[in-house]
Amino acid sequence: MSRCRVAIVADDLTGALDAAAPFAARGAVTRVVIALEQVETALSSWAGDMPEVIAVNTESRHLAPEAAAARVARAARALAPLAPEWWFKKIDSTLRGQVVAEALALRRATGRRVLLAPAVPAQGRTVRDAEVRVDGEPLAATAYGQDARSAPPAGPLDRLFAGAGVPLARYRPLSGALLPDTDCVCDAAVPADLARIQDAMGAAAADWLPVGAAGLAGAMARRLFGEGRPRQPSLAGVTRRLYALGSRSPRAAEQLARLRQTSPGLAVVEALGPGMAAPPAGEGGLVVVPGAGQASAEAVAAAMGERVASRVAAWPAGAGLLLLTGGDTAMAALQRLGVASIEVVAEWAPGVPLGRLEGDPARPVITKAGGFGEPDLLAALERELAASTRAASECDQG
Repeated sequence: MSRCRVAIVADDLTGALDAAAPFAARGAVTRVVIALEQVETALSSWAGDMPEVIAVNTESRHLAPEAAAARVARAARALAPLAPEWWFKKIDSTLRGQVVAEALALRRATGRRVLLAPAVPAQGRTVRDAEVRVDGEPLAATAYGQDARSAPPAGPLDRLFAGAGVPLARYRPLSGALLPDTDCVCDAAVPADLARIQDAMGAAAADWLPVGAAGLAGAMARRLFGEGRPRQPSLAGVTRRLYALGSRSPRAAEQLARLRQTSPGLAVVEALGPGMAAPPAGEGGLVVVPGAGQASAEAVAAAMGERVASRVAAWPAGAGLLLLTGGDTAMAALQRLGVASIEVVAEWAPGVPLGRLEGDPARPVITKAGGFGEPDLLAALERELAASTRAASECDQG
């Protein structure tokens, strides 16, 4: 009988998945529950064969502080009977959402000290003097600092937590530096800093509540499950794919532009546009984007979810890949498809998890936070999938 070693509580779906991915990549059995309301059912179905890593999406990023904290507390109550060795509070690396309220809610539920480390150096997100920077610029000066739906707070993180009654000591991960004996916020500029932070926590899992993003999750995964060669993702046999690009972040727009430039034959349809004019549901690729129309974030997510679900439902039998960018779009699409959980099996790229809907190998899914990934990430994925389609076609003809 397996045991849950790590319990992750995230405020949105793509965050839950990208925090879980480093553990899956190192061989840990890893599952993500896409909605808080489905936790009890999922845990019951896994009884006797519990995943080593369980992540729960509380879908609370856009809620008021009190409501967000209540959902985190509910997730903690559901997971507490599993007695996980480690708890991990996943937050957005650019601090969108109710970072303080949710971290303190899980702090109260677990009785552990907060160790706050939101840096993801591989994605250009660092922390210096308790302030987040993106590509070297202060967070408030970037596009992420102007998020229309969940703008991040301004100022040093220790000041924000002190305002909520929990002061944080500042910690710099110098070689051999011991952690303070109180809640703390950690600077980090390179991946090695996160490794030192995780090492400083050592075996004291019962003392600390790590609060961070994919960077700290990766450091924890390496320490708990080894530095061995990560599990290699495979998309062999995938002959149809749908890219649902719901994020409006600058990086997501750049990735879409590169994809269209390198694969001009891909059909692109607008979720908010008139109808769903697209090729028949055969082999090949399709891109769904929100469109240029003015609509609320909720309306965009709903339209994207409806268009994606109707398209995927029309796929014939056989492997088809669904790629979802943006947490709101991912949530809307998967709920429309009736999905309750995702088995995460690997990382297709750093911070870009590859999973299976309900654990079904014929239903692969890739999710990505809007601001993550290199500019040519989607173009590289399309090249790989197009080659797989050609190979499958040649085998059929041979």
